[in-house]
Amino acid sequence: MQRWSMIVALSPFMSSPLPAAPRLTVPLEVYYFDTDAGGVVHNIAYLRMVEIARSQLAASLGWTLEEMGRTGLVPVVARTEIDYLKPARLGDHLLVTAELVRLEKVRSFMSFEITSAAQPDLIFVRCVQTMVTVQLPGGRPQRVPQAWREAYPQLVS
Repeated sequence: MQRWSMIVALSPFMSSPLPAAPRLTVPLEVYYFDTDAGGVVHNIAYLRMVEIARSQLAASLGWTLEEMGRTGLVPVVARTEIDYLKPARLGDHLLVTAELVRLEKVRSFMSFEITSAAQPDLIFVRCVQTMVTVQLPGGRPQRVPQAWREAYPQLVS
């Protein structure tokens, strides 16, 4: 815990306050490589979209890829639950919303929703991921960032 607090204090990305809500939306477009022969987005492409949104959310919360590389503290996906509700298609413009929804000692939980940019009520995918904070290279579990616990006490369980 102390180690992370010191890292956060030294991080240039934490010089500004954390956002009021740990949530962001990333616009994406469906490309050929996202689809099958019928022009429908295949399941693995949705996971890539979730990965993009999760990485950007972590960065907005001060945990950038650069910071992960420098400190060796990384979030590892321990579980993914995903519901494919409707098929997105080639050329669709999507919104991927990511939100930090719960914090435990070493685990954090994020929810995702992939919707149509043109029709936000049209939901293609809902997803929840369980992340475990680990120290590389050994992979030993570590506490979630203390700055997150302090900024979002309502998420701590």
